[in-house]
Amino acid sequence: MTRLQLWLRGEHLGEVEQLRSGRARLRFSGDALRRWGGGSRPLSLSLPLTSQRVEGSRLDTFLDGLLPEGALRAQLDRRYGARTPVDLLRHIGRECAGAVQFTVDDTVPGAGRLRPLSEDETASLVRDLPTLTPPDDLPLGASLGGVQAKLLLARTASGWAWPTDGAMSTHIIKPQPNDLTSPPLLITAEDWAMRVAAAADLPVARTELVDFDGRQAIVVERYDRAGGERTHQEDFTQALSVPSVSKYESTLSGTARLKSIAQLAAPQSHYPSRFAAGLLEAVAFNTMIGNGDAHSKNYSLTIDSAALVDMAPLYDTAPVMFLGRFTHAGHAVAGQVDLRYITRQHLIDEAVSWGMKPAEADTVVEGVAQRVLDSIEATSVPTELATIVEKVRHRVGGFGS
Repeated sequence: MTRLQLWLRGEHLGEVEQLRSGRARLRFSGDALRRWGGGSRPLSLSLPLTSQRVEGSRLDTFLDGLLPEGALRAQLDRRYGARTPVDLLRHIGRECAGAVQFTVDDTVPGAGRLRPLSEDETASLVRDLPTLTPPDDLPLGASLGGVQAKLLLARTASGWAWPTDGAMSTHIIKPQPNDLTSPPLLITAEDWAMRVAAAADLPVARTELVDFDGRQAIVVERYDRAGGERTHQEDFTQALSVPSVSKYESTLSGTARLKSIAQLAAPQSHYPSRFAAGLLEAVAFNTMIGNGDAHSKNYSLTIDSAALVDMAPLYDTAPVMFLGRFTHAGHAVAGQVDLRYITRQHLIDEAVSWGMKPAEADTVVEGVAQRVLDSIEATSVPTELATIVEKVRHRVGGFGS
């Protein structure tokens, strides 16, 4: 039976074991219960601390959400003979999203080791994606959720390095997908949208486009590694215990995920009203620019050492509505999931359903629209995106007064 020790910011949080049924079981440690108290949620909003054993879909969904999806997940499962999330976390769980780490013994995780990469090695890693083929002496030891092929590397003063033994990665490298189903110009559009968000004074991860020996990639600075420390986070699927396969909300599900997040997270944030406004700003931005991929794995929450939450910075945002037929908003906004039909009033009505006052919601939406319009004017545009940017500009203008 596989047993893993669970750590949060280097503090022992509990033990996860693999049951014969294939499901996982978690026992929170006595130290964790004394540190935070029963009912607190330092790990996940879906997993409050308890002295009872925790097992079932909520735990399985949280653990699964730490791991990649799609082709990379299948590749890793084959490489390690893994049949469950616990099986795989045994091998690649020492460096996960947020401040979570898994070890096979009760030794406190150390700083790990960074193995410098040559320019040729780095370029080869990027070129080979979505297949991950590190040099023979490099074990796979890091994990990050999502379906898009990516590398987790550390940027040092002398170049790129491969994190091993739980060392922290600092950047995510995502090349333009080479499959036929992905939108063209995706990473170029993502970098532009992220720069627009930054210029609009919205919290957003920092990005740049880098050419790796002929294959262009977007390089994203990890906000959960700022200052050389692990910042804990979880995405909306983990917070709401929604399986990754259901990350796009359907109106047929009868759910209201954004309302659920607002009602679950705001009371446990530093400033509940500020949390709601931050959530509305993020949803408004993605809606206005036409981000047809703003599903529940592309929004996250940060959880601090006092178990208080906040909205994480924006990431994975791009005007994919104008790169192809990607018009699903990811979440229902006042009951509407098609970006083509979501209006300013939908955004206001959605926020009102969380408890915001109509005038307050209107002010937030108007502010985002005006700032985004101004930032579009101030942000440089790659030539190949000129037509798309003009469409985005026209769309954002429709959300203003």
